[in-house]
Amino acid sequence: MPSLGLKGADLMCAAPTSLTLVMTDMRLSFPSDEELLSAIRGHHIGDQPLCGFAREFGILHEQLLETAAAHAEIARRRDELAVEVDTWVAARLPVPHPNASLHTETVGRLLDRIAEAQVHAYRLLMTISPDDPRVHAAWYRLAELVDGYTDLTREVIQRARRLPALGDRR
Repeated sequence: MPSLGLKGADLMCAAPTSLTLVMTDMRLSFPSDEELLSAIRGHHIGDQPLCGFAREFGILHEQLLETAAAHAEIARRRDELAVEVDTWVAARLPVPHPNASLHTETVGRLLDRIAEAQVHAYRLLMTISPDDPRVHAAWYRLAELVDGYTDLTREVIQRARRLPALGDRR
C-alpha cells in the first residue's frame, strides 16, 4: 500500500465494526460504512488497508476540485489505486458459492465512486446553502453508494456475491 504521509493522531483506530472473514492463513476484512467514510475524510484511518486506500481516493478527489491542471495524472493514479485495491481484495477473497451472482464493478471502483460522492457532497455543504436541493441530492447519492457497499461486502463475506475478475477495467 502506498504511503499516505499520515502519522500520529491521524492513525487513530476506528471502532471494530468491520465485516471480517477468517480463512486459514488470510484475513479479508472490509471496513464498516462509518469507518470508510471517516477514512475518506482523513479521520480515524487506523491500520485497515482498505481505509488507507479510501483515504487516498479522498485526497485525489479533493485535488480534482482544487486544480484545473493534472486531471489526467489524477485519473491515472485513481486507475492504479483501483487496481491496487482489487489486487489486495482478490488475494483474500473467499471462494464464492457456485450460485453466487456477479457484481458489476470491483471494490476498487466502488471505493473510488464513494470517495468522489463524499468529497462532492461535503464540498457542496461547505459552499452553498445547506437547504439547497443539490446538497440533499448529493448526500442521498452518497447514502445509496454506501448502502450498496454494505450490501456488497456482506454478500462477498457470505460467498453469495462474486466480484469481476482482475483485469476488468473501465
